[in-house]
Amino acid sequence: MKNILFSALLISFVFTQAQERIPEIPKQDLSKESDRVVLSEITAFPEHIFTWNIKSLTVIESDQLTSIPGKISRLKNLESFMLTGGHKIKDFPKEFASLKQLKKLALHNMLTEKMSPVIFNLKSLEDLEYSQSSYFDFSEDIGKLKMLKRLGLSRGLDIRSLKSAEGKPGRNLPPSIKNLKSLETLSVSGSLMSELPEEIGFLNMVNDVWFSENLLKALPNGFSGLQNLKTLHLDNNAFKVFPKELYKISGLKRLDIYKNQISQIPPGMIGMTGLTGLFIDRNELTNECLTEIYNLENLEGLDIRNNKITAFPPGLEKMKKLKVIYISGNNIPYQEISRAQSLLPKTKFVTQEMP
Repeated sequence: MKNILFSALLISFVFTQAQERIPEIPKQDLSKESDRVVLSEITAFPEHIFTWNIKSLTVIESDQLTSIPGKISRLKNLESFMLTGGHKIKDFPKEFASLKQLKKLALHNMLTEKMSPVIFNLKSLEDLEYSQSSYFDFSEDIGKLKMLKRLGLSRGLDIRSLKSAEGKPGRNLPPSIKNLKSLETLSVSGSLMSELPEEIGFLNMVNDVWFSENLLKALPNGFSGLQNLKTLHLDNNAFKVFPKELYKISGLKRLDIYKNQISQIPPGMIGMTGLTGLFIDRNELTNECLTEIYNLENLEGLDIRNNKITAFPPGLEKMKKLKVIYISGNNIPYQEISRAQSLLPKTKFVTQEMP
């Protein structure tokens, strides 16, 4: 449904969840030299490829692979390395850090408890994905990767795995995150985070943030420092009060904060002058909450499905730019919907259930 309102957000990395199927890739003819190599179902790296001028190396479906050889350092022009699987690999060789041209590193489902310290010596790294379906620490050393533009971390966990995270170090993002001044995209979803560090406010270049499917109840005061933020995903968390720290981010355009427990919206939402899309369905909103939402006069799309709304209080007519509002799953009488439509004749009121 949300795709009706907004085109898909284009980003250069996509997180691979355990249940997703890796697209089938035809096996590469390794008798011919190439600068882009895909290795599938290997137990060891073919020796001869270390003499090639490889720029992109991908290893998939290789769960019997036990190590990455130090000879990988011979690939002086390697720019991208992706490993999917590799459950038996516990660490990277120290020689891996000598790959000075490496810009993108994607590691999926390695099943390690800690991120390899070698990773944090890759000073030229701009894009890091690290995702698996088990707990691993968010290392303080993340702050050493000062050239990062895109960072994606995911443990692939939900509330059923809470015991695996309770009391463990590195559960939340470390304060050293403040050193990633070049970061543009940050995604830490499905990771049982309970709070964010105050220092996150130093990421003043970040545009897009995904904190979906965590256990966040509030945002730190410093969050308002993200003045270049355009899209924010806080869905599937534990918010009970709408985070007022967002009120000072006037450039925010899209906010997903559905599937929380929000029943209160503090005064001040008028400060979110750039917001055009608000998805706040499946919360605990009441009629009074709408009064504050009415202050979003540039809003074009609003989803308030499955809340506790029974009527539209005075002020709805202020939302003159609203193109569509989704209201199913509330107990709003037909007569009240008709009255609201007369106040906003150019707005589409969607009353049917959506998937």
